[in-house]
Amino acid sequence: MKLKFVCIIVSYLAISLGSSPAFGTQINVLMIHGRLHNTSEQFGHFTTDQAGAWGGLKPTTAGNVWFVQWDAWNRHFDDNTFPGGQAVINDAINALCDNSKGQECWIICHSAGCAAFENYLSKSNYANNSILIAHVMAAESAAGGSELADNGLLRLIGGISGESGAIDDSLKTSFARSAYNHNNMQGVVVRGFGGATDSYPLHALIACNFFPRQGGSNLNPDCTPCGLISTTSRECSDGTVALHSTCGHNRVASFQDCNSTITPHNDVAGTYSFHGWWINDNVCNGDFTQNCSWNGPFSSFAISRHNANFKTYRVDHSDGKTAAVNEYSSAPAALCP
Repeated sequence: MKLKFVCIIVSYLAISLGSSPAFGTQINVLMIHGRLHNTSEQFGHFTTDQAGAWGGLKPTTAGNVWFVQWDAWNRHFDDNTFPGGQAVINDAINALCDNSKGQECWIICHSAGCAAFENYLSKSNYANNSILIAHVMAAESAAGGSELADNGLLRLIGGISGESGAIDDSLKTSFARSAYNHNNMQGVVVRGFGGATDSYPLHALIACNFFPRQGGSNLNPDCTPCGLISTTSRECSDGTVALHSTCGHNRVASFQDCNSTITPHNDVAGTYSFHGWWINDNVCNGDFTQNCSWNGPFSSFAISRHNANFKTYRVDHSDGKTAAVNEYSSAPAALCP
């Protein structure tokens, strides 16, 4: 893991002065969308969400907001030819996140956009170049794949309207988990928003027939009850992806909560390296040498939906975007400028 001196100085001054950026550093917030079918979408990075992927959401920030738009319908997230996920993200980060140009980036990704970003990061030369990423907010990440893609349900749903995306093949759990080394985030912290709720259409039918189910006692009460004795069998997802994906768990299995490998937590048995929840950890803007003791969530939207015992949120796959953007906007400036 590389130690980026400038990041330490900027983070220190931000905490000391209560504001950021410092010394003219340009903060760029990159919004990376997930699975999307919009025939008029342009591909690249733009200052407006001209594809409508974020539904009008835009974080409040002292920096610049950029919408990274890739072909998340006809291309795979690991496609390194333009406009595939890896190619578009690589171009955007080279243009907007280069510390040698006085730039620093915060990443807010959603769903398949998180898989595309992690894939880029794992395969990049990040540890040995001048790219600087402070941290990543991963909303309803599909980096671990979705059982709906495994079973063709995403294609079936699209097929009702005559639509079916090639992206779905790369969202199968087997593909997503083998596409890149999920433990190789090169020192960049990925903090996840894991949705655990039964407040989505046909939740019992979808959840209990496609996503992993867990029995026993002391289960997450926000998850979908399954079986005749509903209190002893529950499935945890946001309606599109299960917690094993949204929370960066290292295997396809039933999980009732999010865990973390971010200091001071050390769940190396169940969670990928550099992955954790939002936020409750001691890592300051990706710098493991500082103890910031952040204690989120910060926004009224996320606080009202936060399940502190299980580190999950009562949000469906779409509302996870709202939680992440609200959290960035409401967090201390030293954390999210």
